[in-house]
Amino acid sequence: MFEVLTPLHIGNGNELTPVDFYPLGDRIIVLDTEKLINDLLRLGVEVEELLDFLRNPPGSLYLWRGYLEKLHLDPRNYARYSLRIRGELGRESSRIKEFIKIKGKPYIPGTSLKGAIRTAVLYKVLKDCGDVPTVVEALGKYGKTTGNIIRAITHPGNQDLLDYYLFYLGRGNVRGKQADDILEAIVFGFEAERRFRYEPKRDPMKALIVRDSRLIPLDNLSVYEVRVVGWGSSIPIWVEALDPGTRFEAEVKVDRELLRIGSDYFNGLLWHCLAGEDFEEFVWKAVEEFYGELAKLDNVKERDVIRLGWGSGWISMTVGILLMRKRGWERVRRKLGLGKNPHTNKIVERFPKTKRLANGQPMGWIKI
Repeated sequence: MFEVLTPLHIGNGNELTPVDFYPLGDRIIVLDTEKLINDLLRLGVEVEELLDFLRNPPGSLYLWRGYLEKLHLDPRNYARYSLRIRGELGRESSRIKEFIKIKGKPYIPGTSLKGAIRTAVLYKVLKDCGDVPTVVEALGKYGKTTGNIIRAITHPGNQDLLDYYLFYLGRGNVRGKQADDILEAIVFGFEAERRFRYEPKRDPMKALIVRDSRLIPLDNLSVYEVRVVGWGSSIPIWVEALDPGTRFEAEVKVDRELLRIGSDYFNGLLWHCLAGEDFEEFVWKAVEEFYGELAKLDNVKERDVIRLGWGSGWISMTVGILLMRKRGWERVRRKLGLGKNPHTNKIVERFPKTKRLANGQPMGWIKI
């Protein structure tokens, strides 16, 4: 069982515009626009007039008001669903990021939950087993196939795997994705016959099974005003988000038979780090350690927490909490353009500088 502590948004990639919704008091009516348009046509509105209206909509939240008032139509009769508004909608045209749903009801994808757990495991492996001797021991079992990687990692300037990662990121012709791919391969599992790359079949995390949650009642969803704090004045963003207090169930289990069968096939630093440890215990220790550290930064008092979804921030989605302690981090951050002020296009001195707050709360905290 999981409980939402602060507003949680996991998007489906869609945005609702004033064509799709109508504000009514303290609620948003998400419209069945096909039904509304059919009724407008039936009541005598010309097709060309409607097409022109939709091509060039007025810049207002109450886009449909003219037709609804003129023809005495109640927007509630055209509701697909309606949600409470937490905050204040702007006066002009706005967009609302939609929450992921099945059959009209929100749910938590297993991939989102597993991704949050995976980040915590990456953090713990790098923290506990990322020193150069341990990494060399883990990779050295595979002979010549990992020789080039080992030589690079054992450069005199590197104390641990993150030093190598920062060096790799700092190279002139390397994109961040390439460096991330190398780190993922070293930690979670790799093939090295032709080129060194991540191999999912060799990743022990495949034994962690995380199912989608059960569908969550729609009355747990609201529209939240989200402010980006740190750049001075900012344009608010609106999202559909689960309310604090929402509870949901999702199955999380370890396939121990898969772990047993794959024991001679798995590789990478995680598998090496697990020697003598129970996989499931290691995973939940990782979650406790990583999100316990992050919770302190957000003044979250609850224990046994995890963070996921949109607005949770760069530190929660990465091992940035370890990277920022590194001597070479600032140089690499500037090279990658992290922390660029959108107003001035300059790299800020302090990073991360901004937070997304929904009704003044940091987003995405869940109690396990």
